[in-house]
Amino acid sequence: MSILAKDVNSYAIQCLRHSTTEKVTVGGTAASSSAIVNRVVRVVADTDVFFSVVGTATTSSCYLPQGSVEFIHTYTGDTISFITSGASGNVYVTEMI
Repeated sequence: MSILAKDVNSYAIQCLRHSTTEKVTVGGTAASSSAIVNRVVRVVADTDVFFSVVGTATTSSCYLPQGSVEFIHTYTGDTISFITSGASGNVYVTEMI
């Protein structure tokens, strides 16, 4: 039996709740989040950033435009590395439960 919320047609809605949020200050040098505990994180940045879940981010890593929202599948202990092409700003990493 599903314990997920249901839509008007009684189909399960896959949704997550916000948990803790970490602010990562970013710039031209790579910076990383703390170790992730949950399986999904939401990432939003107030500047254009590049990110990597599998190592140190470079400007060739996955691009996230300013103000975009990205949901990322993670494993316990993962960290997310961020870098910009020179501007400074903040990235908000919210664990989802």
